[in-house]
Amino acid sequence: MFKKLILITFVLFTPSAFASDWSFGEFFSTVDALATNVTTFFFDDVPSLLDRIMAYFFEFLIYAQIKTTIYAMQTGFTVAKLIVSDFGIVQMVETFAGQLPADIRHAAVKMNIFSAFNLIVEAYIARFVISYL
Repeated sequence: MFKKLILITFVLFTPSAFASDWSFGEFFSTVDALATNVTTFFFDDVPSLLDRIMAYFFEFLIYAQIKTTIYAMQTGFTVAKLIVSDFGIVQMVETFAGQLPADIRHAAVKMNIFSAFNLIVEAYIARFVISYL
């Protein structure tokens, strides 16, 4: 019987019901403010904190993936340049360019056709190398 009376007292007569009472007004206002702060903390702030933690975690993962991709591309391009220099592709292009007539060779040098060809070859080799990284 006593337990039911306490339960009914706490359910029906919440601290906010006594907050405007002239004798216990300040005490019940403080208790009501405390209860409001506790419920706000558990039902608003904690889920918001968990959302922010998950957002920071995924942001870190995306940042790490982007940095890893950039590093892989830089490494692949460096390896591709080494492969191009080891195969002597630049020397072969220069050899073939030397066999061209002088006016065509001069026009190709002015238009940077040989540099563009070297860049395209390095890009294809870099793509090949990056596929293994």
